[in-house]
Amino acid sequence: MQHLNHPAPPANDKLFAELPRAAREALSLVQWGWRSQLRRAPRGNFHPVMTIPGFGGADGCMAIMRMYLNHWGYDAQPWGLGRNLIKEKVQTLDEVLQYCEKVECDIVKKLECIADEKGEKVSLIGWSMGGIFANSIAQTHPDLVRQIITLGSPIGDPRGTSVWNIMKRVMGGEVPDYMQNVQGWIDRRDQQGERKVRTSIIYSEHDGAVSKESAIIDDHHLVENIHVPSSHVGFTHNPLVYWVIADRLSQDIDDWKPFDHTRQPKKIRAGLR
Repeated sequence: MQHLNHPAPPANDKLFAELPRAAREALSLVQWGWRSQLRRAPRGNFHPVMTIPGFGGADGCMAIMRMYLNHWGYDAQPWGLGRNLIKEKVQTLDEVLQYCEKVECDIVKKLECIADEKGEKVSLIGWSMGGIFANSIAQTHPDLVRQIITLGSPIGDPRGTSVWNIMKRVMGGEVPDYMQNVQGWIDRRDQQGERKVRTSIIYSEHDGAVSKESAIIDDHHLVENIHVPSSHVGFTHNPLVYWVIADRLSQDIDDWKPFDHTRQPKKIRAGLR
């Protein structure tokens, strides 16, 4: 029997704390102290940035993020593909992977149009499942992607997520784990051999949906794992997440500096502890 050692999903107390924590994060984003802090975030060079929503989400869930991206000096682009939702009933993980591949093809077409129009590569910010798309596209089409930022994305073993058991029931719960194509999901994280695109992974120990082990990539010189205390839902509107995004997008690709907590403003340092 295969795949017996896999990450555990987040504890139930983290899952149950998602909504109240996300509500507090949303309220903090509208507080004057955080709004004024974010207006002083590192500025960009006007390159295009596409936001990709998580499963069940549409462009509206990342609209405030795009507003800040435009303020910081980027050309923020929605993904424009409607709601990220599988419309057909699925029975296997292979069918989910087929959905991912179809959506990624549609995203690539839009990236090609943006890159042609702007004359430069596009940065991708993917929340949850959107980060899975971003990670895959960055490896298959590095000619189109400047860098990617994933927000609580289960790019690793899907069994380290709180929705795995739900997925199993949807896909026919009688199918044991080792017969699902779990390895096919995991293999997409590092497909096509050598990674060529800078990758910033933002994860949270407080995430009630995706475990750290499923979200991060260890020991790769182009990958940086950055912890930000956030709920899973809150990744799209947490001011600390926004600050880290601004800092990472502002990096010079040819003179990249790792994220340094100690060099951030006092309010940011305190929040990231």
